[in-house]
Amino acid sequence: MGLVHAEVEIDAPAERIFDILADLASYGEWNPFTPRVESTLRLGDPVHLHVRLVGPRLAHRVEYVTRNERPAALCWGVTIGAPFLLRAERRQTLTPIGENRTRFVNEDEIRGWLAPIVMLAFGGAMQRGFEAVAIALKQRVEARERKETECPTPAPPSA
Repeated sequence: MGLVHAEVEIDAPAERIFDILADLASYGEWNPFTPRVESTLRLGDPVHLHVRLVGPRLAHRVEYVTRNERPAALCWGVTIGAPFLLRAERRQTLTPIGENRTRFVNEDEIRGWLAPIVMLAFGGAMQRGFEAVAIALKQRVEARERKETECPTPAPPSA
């Protein structure tokens, strides 16, 4: 088994973070590792991932939604060949740790006979990518939180 894991604490409620994770159309604005993702995010539907593993070129991968539980988890995975050959599941989980603070965990569990080869070939790039995503997500969410705090929406006039 191989595991790629990154986590970060974000100063925002889980709902706000989940909204950004589920806004696939905006990934190019903030996600350095997977700048393009297309999916309905419905359970079992495909997730088209355009991943920056090595260099500037994007690699296209298709995985399938395995869990979409707002605001706690967004997951997808793939089985290549028989399950004993290669299975991977990407888990993005959000755990509240305070009133406006959340732990974001971004991990990919790779299992099967081919897992050691995948980890040898791509594990380092995946780890760097997952860490970059965690940092970028934190920056995006916290910048939005600051902006909303500094410029609150005015209340409608009372009659």
